[in-house]
Amino acid sequence: MNRKGKKKKILFTIYAYYFMVIFAVTGTMFSTALPRIIQDYQLSLSQAGLFSVFTSLGNLGAMAVTGWLGDRFRKSRMMGAVFMGMGFTLTFISKMPAFLILLILMVILGIFGSILNLIITAFVSDLYGEERARYINMVHTFYGLGSLLGPLYPMLLGRAGLTWRFSYLWLSILVFITGAAYFGILGIIKEPADNEETGKGEEGRNEITLAGLMHYKGMAALCIMSFLYMGGHQNTFSIWFQTYLQTENRILYTPEYTSVCMTFYWVGMVISRFICARLSHKISPRRVILAGSISGILAMAFGMLLQTPAVWLSAVLWLGISTGAIYPMTFAISCEWFPECSARVSSLVGIFTSTGGMLCGWLVGKIAGCVSFNLAMYVPWISLAIVFWIVWRKFPVDKSPANSKII
Repeated sequence: MNRKGKKKKILFTIYAYYFMVIFAVTGTMFSTALPRIIQDYQLSLSQAGLFSVFTSLGNLGAMAVTGWLGDRFRKSRMMGAVFMGMGFTLTFISKMPAFLILLILMVILGIFGSILNLIITAFVSDLYGEERARYINMVHTFYGLGSLLGPLYPMLLGRAGLTWRFSYLWLSILVFITGAAYFGILGIIKEPADNEETGKGEEGRNEITLAGLMHYKGMAALCIMSFLYMGGHQNTFSIWFQTYLQTENRILYTPEYTSVCMTFYWVGMVISRFICARLSHKISPRRVILAGSISGILAMAFGMLLQTPAVWLSAVLWLGISTGAIYPMTFAISCEWFPECSARVSSLVGIFTSTGGMLCGWLVGKIAGCVSFNLAMYVPWISLAIVFWIVWRKFPVDKSPANSKII
């Protein structure tokens, strides 16, 4: 690749990183805003659990769209379009509509956000070919950086006397300004070519359907693992953790303290993903997931059993460092197995992720409302334990197991 081509690749990679930062802020600021939304709308915990359900419904819709269109159109233009769509949705949410309308807007935000996430991952995979594991981890490292800002952003606005809706309003303005600049760049600079290694795989697999992907060895284990890790563990923990601590003891666990906890959690995530990006050629994804899940189980047990402010700060940092690389690893694995249909295979993994988020997020809210919040928070702990078992017992050991179908 010539010097001009390398500069174009760097420019589009920087924009991909930036989009992930904004996507992360959009998602993670909700955990800080949720207690305030519950108060403003006078919701029960079971009703609050509907946010996870409706957001995940939007995610599922995004998977269908991405699986259908992701490999047929220019990914650079799709990134910009869905980014601007997020901006419009954030604006409407900031108007504090009726609860039912708010839920519908959460569906739409889930659609735009998930398409953006998957298209960015597929775009970077196509751009870097054999180096995809390193750069996909870097994409999600920047997601982690955005997630550091997400919980703090509404908290800082709250200290300034502004309600949670201004978090959405001001973020939408930033999206519109930077999105317009991106389309301006697209009008001047041509999208860089894919890496020459991208698209090399088993002949005839570029037209494989989502259902057909499940017939390949290893995909079932990978998808179920994604269901449990992202849906049962990370999403439920990220959304419910602050509300859980504030419900258990609001005097001891203030909104400011729980926001700092989530920042510690995402600091750990960033550290984990950065390390794995640097060591992606030396450590197999299977070993990363096994070590991370067992360490994460111990971190959650540490926090849940001792239940003190100092312990929770240590536990969430430990948990983030342990599990941060698991999610990007699932995409790196799937895109390595199916480089010729990166968007489609990413959407399949995303379907299971979103279904897990919908069911497990609802389950946590239901258990918290009907039994106890303390019991409900064992859902992410149990999910992580099952992830370890699946990867240990069912996950293929060889590097490229998807080259053969299940007979």
